[in-house]
Amino acid sequence: MLDAVNLETMGVPTVTFVVPAFLEAARAHARMRGIPDLRFVVIPNDYMSETDEQIAAKIEAVFDEVVDDLTAAP
Repeated sequence: MLDAVNLETMGVPTVTFVVPAFLEAARAHARMRGIPDLRFVVIPNDYMSETDEQIAAKIEAVFDEVVDDLTAAP
């Protein structure tokens, strides 16, 4: 997430993927680092034990949200 904060500070739009269990912590860290509007896309489950196909399906499900967040005016 620090990379996203640094990029946003340089004017590069980002979207950070996060699992539900870490969303509030990620929001708090973004606020503490001065980027309260950092954009997050929530992936429904922890993906570490899933196959590439399962991960791809989750990414595909939120792809439009990612594109919208990256192209919308801040």
